[in-house]
Amino acid sequence: MNTGQFWWLAAVIGAHEGGQVIGRTRLQKTVKLLQRLGLPTDYLYTIFFYGPYSEGVFSDVRLLEQLGLVKETERSTPEGAYLYAAQATTTDLPDVERFRPAIRRMEKADAVVLELAATYDAFREMGADHTEAVERLRRKKGAKCDSGRQEAALALLRELGLPAGEDAAAAVE
Repeated sequence: MNTGQFWWLAAVIGAHEGGQVIGRTRLQKTVKLLQRLGLPTDYLYTIFFYGPYSEGVFSDVRLLEQLGLVKETERSTPEGAYLYAAQATTTDLPDVERFRPAIRRMEKADAVVLELAATYDAFREMGADHTEAVERLRRKKGAKCDSGRQEAALALLRELGLPAGEDAAAAVE
């Protein structure tokens, strides 16, 4: 385990607009994709209900709260669901400048598109080629892949420089 990774997690939260990430799922997917882009953390991920999930990220958010570096609050949506907002409370964090363009791009992505992108990428990272990764994504996510969201997820990955097509390499160097 990378003992300083919680500092990087706080820095990723702080690098979002307003120093805030709305949604635990969004935070999980953002950190997962940033790791693939070289963020110096080693969170372990498993495929869960909403795609890649790391208990370590969840635990480190709790640690960051105890250290006073992040404050997490619960919000209700108009539909009656609940979201959690993680707000960085300090700016004395590792420099994430090289990851800022990717963070900004993921921030603008629809939450379902980000979820699909991270899930497809996880299947590719496990060794699936494009066709198999798409098939597994569609089996796991069903209708979430419709209405152009699957295509948007693959486009997001390409914009980030991650494999997202039949000709893409299976891993990021």
